[in-house]
Amino acid sequence: MTGKLLGFTEEVKDIFEGTHKTSTSLSRAPGPPEAGVKGSTSSFPFWPGGMDEPWADLLKKESLDASLFEEELLDTPPGFKCGMKFERKAQDQVDYIHSQPQKINLSELLAMDDDIDLEDLNEPDEKKEVDLEQTQFKQPDKPSDAEDAFLKLTSLPVLNISETEKKKPVTNYEWAVIDDISRSVENFNEKVPAMAMTYDFTLDPFQQKAVLHLEKKESVFVAAHTSAGKTVIAEYAIALAKKHVARVIYTSPIKALSNQKYRDFKEKFEDVGLITGDVQINPNAFCLIMTTEILRSMLYHGSDVVRELEWVIFDEVHYINDSERGVVWEEVFIMLPDHVNLIMLSATVPNTAEFAEWLGGIKKRKIYVISTLKRPVPLVHYLYTGSVGKSENDLFPIVDPSGKFLTNEYMKACNSKKEKDNKSKSSSGPKGQRYNITLAQEKNVYIGLLGYLQKKDLLPAVCFTLSRKKCNTHAEILSSKDLTTQVEKREINKFFKECISKLKAEDRKLPQVKLMGEQLARGFGVHHSGILPILKEVVEMLFQRSLLKILFATETFAMGVNMPARTVVFDSIRKHDGLNFRDLKPSEYIQMAGRAGRRGKDTVGTVIILCKADVPDSLALNNMMLGKPTKLESQFKLTYSMILNLLKIKTFRVEDVIKRSFGESGNQKQQKIYRELLTEATQKLDSLKKLDCSLCNVDMARYIISLKETRLLKREIMEKKCSQALANKLLVPGRTLVVSTIDHQNVLCTLLSLDKENKMKVLGIAEKNKPSDSKNSSTKPSILPWTKKLFYPSEKQPEIMNVTFSDIEIIGNKVMRIDDSAILKECKRFHAMNSNPGHSTSAAFQELCCLCEANLNSFPSANINLKDINFAPKVHDLERLEKSFESFTCVKCPEFSKHFEEIYTFMQMEEDVKEYSYQLSEQSLSLHPDYESRKAVLKILGYIDENENVQLKGAVAREMSNHELLITELLVKSVFTESPPEEVAALLSCMVFQQKSDDANLELPSHMKEKIKEIREVAMDISAVQAQNSIIDPNFVSQYNFYLVPVVYEWAKGTIFAEIMKKTDIDEGIIVRSIQRLSELLKDVRNGANLVGDTALAKKMEDASHQIKRDIVFAASLYTQ
Repeated sequence: MTGKLLGFTEEVKDIFEGTHKTSTSLSRAPGPPEAGVKGSTSSFPFWPGGMDEPWADLLKKESLDASLFEEELLDTPPGFKCGMKFERKAQDQVDYIHSQPQKINLSELLAMDDDIDLEDLNEPDEKKEVDLEQTQFKQPDKPSDAEDAFLKLTSLPVLNISETEKKKPVTNYEWAVIDDISRSVENFNEKVPAMAMTYDFTLDPFQQKAVLHLEKKESVFVAAHTSAGKTVIAEYAIALAKKHVARVIYTSPIKALSNQKYRDFKEKFEDVGLITGDVQINPNAFCLIMTTEILRSMLYHGSDVVRELEWVIFDEVHYINDSERGVVWEEVFIMLPDHVNLIMLSATVPNTAEFAEWLGGIKKRKIYVISTLKRPVPLVHYLYTGSVGKSENDLFPIVDPSGKFLTNEYMKACNSKKEKDNKSKSSSGPKGQRYNITLAQEKNVYIGLLGYLQKKDLLPAVCFTLSRKKCNTHAEILSSKDLTTQVEKREINKFFKECISKLKAEDRKLPQVKLMGEQLARGFGVHHSGILPILKEVVEMLFQRSLLKILFATETFAMGVNMPARTVVFDSIRKHDGLNFRDLKPSEYIQMAGRAGRRGKDTVGTVIILCKADVPDSLALNNMMLGKPTKLESQFKLTYSMILNLLKIKTFRVEDVIKRSFGESGNQKQQKIYRELLTEATQKLDSLKKLDCSLCNVDMARYIISLKETRLLKREIMEKKCSQALANKLLVPGRTLVVSTIDHQNVLCTLLSLDKENKMKVLGIAEKNKPSDSKNSSTKPSILPWTKKLFYPSEKQPEIMNVTFSDIEIIGNKVMRIDDSAILKECKRFHAMNSNPGHSTSAAFQELCCLCEANLNSFPSANINLKDINFAPKVHDLERLEKSFESFTCVKCPEFSKHFEEIYTFMQMEEDVKEYSYQLSEQSLSLHPDYESRKAVLKILGYIDENENVQLKGAVAREMSNHELLITELLVKSVFTESPPEEVAALLSCMVFQQKSDDANLELPSHMKEKIKEIREVAMDISAVQAQNSIIDPNFVSQYNFYLVPVVYEWAKGTIFAEIMKKTDIDEGIIVRSIQRLSELLKDVRNGANLVGDTALAKKMEDASHQIKRDIVFAASLYTQ
């Protein structure tokens, strides 16, 4: 860095800048030091990038040409002999000398700005190369003072990144740019002569592309296969931020991943911080690691760290599909200020461009999409049908490295399994598969598999077992197997003892700790949410060092970093998703299978599916292994906390945030189309002449409205009748029907065929030589005037028509004797060759004509009495409406048909204008009804007033990360006033414990049971208010589970962990994670208590937090030591 001036930008002083409590400007005064890195709930967020600022128009109006004030500038600083020289162009000087004083026309002066494209000033044309040297300012010829010496700058090598690729892929996207990574970047080293970070390997093409974009401060979305090297891009952005003396935030979806990344980045960049709910390490570091929830909180609370950000890196972006937490990603994307550049890292997903287009659209910037074409280490997928003994080697490849499904090998696997199962008698599950094999059989399968993996040198392996209980069971049934050498045992035991040495003696004796130590020494590991966090970290670190040979893990392990194995084994491909059992989705399978194959060590990765009971269905396997990964989909939803955070700023509108959600991206794209349609429809409406008819003007509009009501009622009733007739086998070939088409009403037909989707082919009476295209077809009414009379033209011919139940007017009482198949064949020939209809068709048609002539004014219907009593009022309404048509004045008009069409067209145009206006309004937003409902709830409960100003209860609710309404109500109702700290902590655990357990018979003091009852009653009151305002949440009360209350109560009283584990069946890891989350909740409640002025309760929360924050539950992460 030499200080050479390469250019400058002018920053207009924000006329609205103020304090952190009054302004959203980046130029506002800093917040108080006590706000810390997370900000304060009293602070305004910074203005989101891409969102139009409310004062932008005002600034434009007040801006004047700088040349007006050029003569007013002071150019010599105090103490200096001279200052900057503002040289004029030669022509400007001549103009100035010869100019005479004259009047200034301000309107003309302001209009001059209209000719300037501000975007062109800010962004160079992509097709032109920008020479930074040409943009430098000329120095004064004779610097007269030493003070000017700093202006004499030596030339620097300019980063050659302004050249654009000659060939760019053509896309239909405005903001998403798809990069071609099929080949390396030409002259990469010349384009980036001084990299911010160097590597001892050649970057892949997708990494080179990403680096080029980062050097230009462009946002990227990188969707790459597992182990492809996405982390390189994150590291380069961090290095760039360090080089630019800026800050960078790395976000991950889970706390465990944040801890791992902290260790990795700490080794490379040193000045790295970690921010979690309960831990802050080096918060002033230039690189901060945190979960996405923490970043969201920082944005809503106006953290001053946001000003200094150059990059935010989002890892595992596909986590946006998570139904509970996916909304957090969307909120963060929407709320990030304009100066922050984005890096998104994701597994491969099919709609990267669509997502980038949405994100670029809301941020008003290009998003460059970079995707890898293939895995660096290809995978081979196998079915294992073997067991201990002779069948140990029964492994069948079903998908080769090129992605081809091997049907022959699949059949071999099926045959192999059938031979072994001839004598077995097992019950069958879904799709003919059996799942209830014995534990002994399961043990034999794993012993056989283990022998094969050892023999073929396919260890280490991760065995994904999709339940915590099975993970433990599988590790236990292999207790007789030993996979490590003596050297490895010594290394494992030494490392394990070092890791647990900081635990208390009684904690080191926990059954889980002792069992894990024994399993690790034999080369086995277990990894799931029920394992103590410190033990999970031990497992991860030993696995990274290849000291563990077999790891039994649940799905969450697939989200870990740098945990590749040679082999991945699937114990099952079915999982319980909280509702029922189902096959793994392609994205879930790919995420886990992707752990197989270590780059630089393995030529292929091996993926094995165990066929313990039966071979999975081939279709399910094909779809799971080769199907498209799950698309990124919006999980955006409104929360009370979000609404309250946005309502505190009057310049923010919740509707603007909803508009920018990923779920609304499709609707927002249509806005331009709807505006054009609205303009066109309005113009057409204005051009229509008002009808001047004394008869039709009386009630034609009411006639058309009644007609529409009749059609809707008749359609609903007829569909019900048809369903009933179908059940009674009345809809058979030959049945007479009266149907209405877009051209004619009451056409007599006979049924020819009916398919499974209730689509019918009928033979009907059609108009002969009818024009195929009418000029007025687009404006022809979709309904016709009401009449009972059958359609019977003077010139007629038979015609095959396609109709549905909703087209039927009458199910006739007669069944004609016809040859339906012959008629269908003859009519095809008749239309194709324009010949005379065949014998069967002619006979049926003649009979139809005779029936039509005999029943022209009203066709008799079959007697179908609706069995559903709910339809009786509808049948009555239909009869009433049909009788009313004859009493309308308009039907007496001699030009009724013409006037009907004119007035119908006018009314339809009016409806179109209303519809387009609605689509352009905020009422059309999918979440608008939910927003209105939630506002109503907040008003009723007193969180906001009628003018939507946030009240004290609303301010308290903003302090809460979750369950804001229930906690606030409990605070203002003083539910915890009389309870000691340990009881408060225990009772609040109902909001952090997520495991489904029966909490009906808990061993607790009677007064605590009364408190539980009181909390449930408050929850029911809130639920009732929500239900009154159309927010139906059947799980609102039941989500608060008190099963953990006795555990937390004992822990807060000081009982040791080992004693507590003797009294509960909850896994150790679940307990630890819940209490850690409880600690964060207690801080929120403390802040809320301070807001309402209850200092005693705030002190109680501090005491409760202190009482639970001890020993193994809050043991420091190994990654941070």
